[in-house]
Formats: sequence, structure tokens, C-alpha cells
Amino acid sequence: MSSSFVDALLLSYKDADLSASLVSKAYRAELISDTLQAMELARGLGIRVPTVKRIVHSKDIVYLIMNRIDGMSLNEARSKLGWIQSIRLAVELRGYIHALRSLTSSTAGSLATGKCRSFWLDDIYRLPQKSTPADLSSFLLFWTNFTTPRAARRNAADPLPANSNNAPSTTGPFVFTHHDLAPRNILLDTSGRHLWLVDWDIAGYYPRYFEYAAIHNFIAEGWSWFTRARWMVFTWIAAGRWEKERRVVEQIRSKFTRFGAGRRFYLLKHGGPSGRSVVD
Repeated sequence: MSSSFVDALLLSYKDADLSASLVSKAYRAELISDTLQAMELARGLGIRVPTVKRIVHSKDIVYLIMNRIDGMSLNEARSKLGWIQSIRLAVELRGYIHALRSLTSSTAGSLATGKCRSFWLDDIYRLPQKSTPADLSSFLLFWTNFTTPRAARRNAADPLPANSNNAPSTTGPFVFTHHDLAPRNILLDTSGRHLWLVDWDIAGYYPRYFEYAAIHNFIAEGWSWFTRARWMVFTWIAAGRWEKERRVVEQIRSKFTRFGAGRRFYLLKHGGPSGRSVVD
């Protein structure tokens, strides 16, 4: 980075000042330690991630000045990729995901703080730091069986079922997960041969199927049927096939997006895993 770069003037720089070789991204201060640790750990596994050149603090916001990756996102490149190149890139991403999954944890959450930032677990009450498999199982069981707020209040005294045919499993260790591998966050370099992974904001340790579900967490605007089919094959190769689990966590998310406080009466009656206090 040029020695003429002045941290205090960051907000006054125009795109042209940074676009040649650098890019700036803003983060909430509370996210920065998790993000940096995830990027560093991924780099140590041989995964191509941007290099942080400088960290600029501005009140509650932190800016990461990183090297710009020359190339385009897979969302931009989708119409230019043939089947052979798509499969080759899927195999490369499979290697990245395999490397990530080689790192495991007995608890869920982001790397530095242990906070569960997953958008699959983000109702009003959330989950505690370093959640256990039992914590996640309780969350998933509740929302799998949730129907309406009225029913949740009426049945609050009833314990959760011991298991559910629909709730995804949380057994086994959690694995290191990027958690946002949508096409916009997978960059293809100018050579057309290698992938770079960006936006590690919500990376952490989660069930294996969270990666596959998150790969599909985007709006495929302007995508043709053929492009959608090719992306489906790409994701099967890269992350394995977890369609049942994906459908269930998407349904759970749609429930708590609409009824975010759905667990309130159950938590008041039984307690349970929660990242926020529940007030009667």
C-alpha cells in the first residue's frame, strides 16, 4: 500500500483511489475479531482469501483495506462458464470445503467470540455463545414443530418431543463453515482457473449441512433454468447433497422470520438455550 494513504481520510477516498489494487469493506467492530480469525485460519488451510493490508478504526466501525482480486464473481461469470469448467471449479471448491471441514469443534459459533451468527438460528432469542449440540437440537426441534403463536402459547407446558423425523441432526462435531458461499462471494480470477472466497463475516463452527444450505441462500435473479441446473450440480459436487436438511432449515427460517418471538412462552416455562433474556 502506498505510504500516502491516510487512515483518517478513508471516507473521503473515491473508488478510483482504491480500485487499482485495493478494496475497503466496513464491519461492525464486534464482528472484526471473528472475521479476521476466520480469514487467517482459512488461509492457513490453503484457501485463497484476500490479504488484509490495513485495519482502520472509526468509532464503532472498522474498515479492512484488502487486496483486490482481479476477476469476477460466479454470479457475473455464470453465463460464460461451460459444463467442463464448472465441474473443474466445483472440484476446486470441494477441496476448499473439505479443508474447512477438517477443523471441528464440540460447540457452535464464530471463531473468536463463539457467538452463533447463523441466519438459520436467528430468531429473537437466538442461541448462547458456544452452543452445544443439545442447544441446537432444542432450537431446531422447537421450530420444526412450531405451527402458530397461539398453539405455541397453548402448548408451552408440554416438553419438546425427544426427536422428530423432520428436524435435522446435530450429532457429531461441528465443522468450520464459511456459511455464505453464494455466487457473489466466490470469485473467479482472470486466468479462469482458480477460485477465491470472500466475505467471512459469519463463518464459524456449525453442522455440515449448513454450508450446503447457505450456498443456496440467494435470489437467482435473471438465471435461466439451465444455469440453475448447472449450479445445483456444482453445489452437489462442492458441498455434498443435503436437500432434505436444506428444505427444513429454510422452512424454520421462514417461520421465525414471521414469528420471531415464537419460543417466548416455551422458554418462560422450561428455560432453555437463549442468547437474550426472556421477560415475562
